[in-house]
Amino acid sequence: MTDLRLVFDRILQHIERANGESVVLREDYFYSLPAPGLYDVSSDPPEATIGQLTESWDNLTTAPAADRTLNWELVWLGDVLRAIGHLLPEGKQHSTGR
Repeated sequence: MTDLRLVFDRILQHIERANGESVVLREDYFYSLPAPGLYDVSSDPPEATIGQLTESWDNLTTAPAADRTLNWELVWLGDVLRAIGHLLPEGKQHSTGR
């Protein structure tokens, strides 16, 4: 856990240096592959579902801190972190134009 905290801190510091104190995500909807099929690479991939970054963020910022939601909060945080990771250095995200 200590290593994970160090990694998160290093990444957040980099994001703040590159983008300031806020990040603008230009995309909202994304394809998501549901678990557990997401991790079964010996089978055909599961059918993609649609996720929404604003919904994931709302869930993180309004969800009660209860044990029943903590695992889902990791998934929602992963959605947001993945989108931030896909930002280009100049702060623009690849878009398919759809």
